[in-house]
Amino acid sequence: MDQEIFDWILLLVRWLHITVAVTWIGTSIFFMWLDRTLKGNPDSQNAGHVGELWMVHGGGFYHVEKLLMGPTKVPVHLHWFKWEAYWTWMSGAILVTLIFYTGDGTFLLDSAVSNITYWQGVMLGIFSLIGSWFFYDFLWERTLTKNNPLVGHLFTILWLIAMTYILCHTLSGRAAYMHIGGMLGTWMTANVFMRIIPRQLKMVDASRQGVPVNQEWGKNAKNRSTHNTYFTLPVIFIMLSNHFPATYGHEYNWLILLFMCGAGAAIREYFVKRIDQPARATKFLVLGIAILVSVIWFSRGGSTAKSTGINDNHAHMETALVIEKKTVEPTPSSTSISATNTETTAVANILGVISFEGMPPKGKKLNLPSGCNENSHGDVYSNEILIKNGKLQNALVRITKGLEGKTFTDIPSEALELDQRGCQYSPRVIATRVGQKVTFINSDKLFHNIRSVTQNNKSFNIPMPKKDQRVTMVFDKPEVFMQSKCSVHPWMGAYIAVIDHPFFSLTNDKGEFKIKNLAPGNYTLEVWHEVFGTQTKEITVKEKDNLNIDFSFKAKEN
Repeated sequence: MDQEIFDWILLLVRWLHITVAVTWIGTSIFFMWLDRTLKGNPDSQNAGHVGELWMVHGGGFYHVEKLLMGPTKVPVHLHWFKWEAYWTWMSGAILVTLIFYTGDGTFLLDSAVSNITYWQGVMLGIFSLIGSWFFYDFLWERTLTKNNPLVGHLFTILWLIAMTYILCHTLSGRAAYMHIGGMLGTWMTANVFMRIIPRQLKMVDASRQGVPVNQEWGKNAKNRSTHNTYFTLPVIFIMLSNHFPATYGHEYNWLILLFMCGAGAAIREYFVKRIDQPARATKFLVLGIAILVSVIWFSRGGSTAKSTGINDNHAHMETALVIEKKTVEPTPSSTSISATNTETTAVANILGVISFEGMPPKGKKLNLPSGCNENSHGDVYSNEILIKNGKLQNALVRITKGLEGKTFTDIPSEALELDQRGCQYSPRVIATRVGQKVTFINSDKLFHNIRSVTQNNKSFNIPMPKKDQRVTMVFDKPEVFMQSKCSVHPWMGAYIAVIDHPFFSLTNDKGEFKIKNLAPGNYTLEVWHEVFGTQTKEITVKEKDNLNIDFSFKAKEN
């Protein structure tokens, strides 16, 4: 299908989904408010009178009276509130399918999170949406939970915690959040379809037949409806979080989601109880706000970037992030070396080519949004494997042993650039010195973010909403490798090698590398590739030598 047509379909289904969701949520909140606002009228002559309310709206008065089923004659014209819920779920299910289950899981999976397959991800997602309902419904249909709701609440919360943790550690952050929202949405819709409406139908039929109405049906339906109102704010938050990668893209995204759900439920409790139990309502409001403030503070912990202004001449924003920057001084037992000082040191060079034998495998076919592939024609594949004429690009060659006890202080002044272009990182792999600037660029018209996956350096998660925006960082700890990801587009990723010496090289499109100005000695030379792994060779470097070292990778056997 043409990608622009596909995007229009997504937009229209989203429009439908939001429209019917607003209608459903509005009626749900209205009836919760109505039930706690009704006042009994001792003068009412209607059998089964519970309460009534007068309202003013649109230039007229509205008189609403609640009557219990059974003693009341069933009206001829009766409006049912159900299709809002059904259409919300159906449109949401279509969106999940179109976004996450098409394109071989382009938006569903993230290699930085887990290595599950496409079908494993799909089955896990479907289980979270459909299978979880059977647990939830089984739990709340038991006599134990009907008589002791706290037990049901405890097991429901434990299930939510477990599913959130599992999904956030297997699917992309964005997919995990949407599936948790879909899980809660399925519970809400199935409550209406499987429990609330059927039990109300039984009560209406009993009233029509003039037989006693089992009021337990009504209590159970009301209980499920109450569940739905507490799920409402968490689901709305999840819908909005889709536009804020600081949530689903955070290292602890699962904790953020759980606490935000807790905050939403607490704030909803305030609105439910503020009229008849104001003291209780205030406590939950304070709790909800405290959770929100804590989450905001916690989520900012990984990103300490500060804007240094906008350069109008170059139309980009540059942000500097210096991560625990320290001056590295040589210890008394160390030898301080400047690798560019070739006049006083009898140095050598290592040259070579990285080859590939066999049929080069293709990257993963990407189902890109139309804004990503403006300049591309035909199918687009991920760029982790770049092989031309049997030569392997983006392989890192570096010295891993033989430099012990040496400190290198000649940090390059120029910044390396890592571009987000066409919804892929270019280049896929960069190698930088400890203390060297790295500039991230957004060359797309789309919203990207840069999120680190790191063990040694401080983590970051920075939005880049503007085309040609630039963010410059400095990393002060060696790390091979850290990753930069885009949480909005989870297939986007780059590897960053932060190295504490200058003796490394990345292969070009001809598979060539060159390591310059290496002092004589015995070393271990390693070549690394993202897909094909590593190889090492022990080498001996002589004075003023040009040492030729080649490596070759082979296609993996099926």
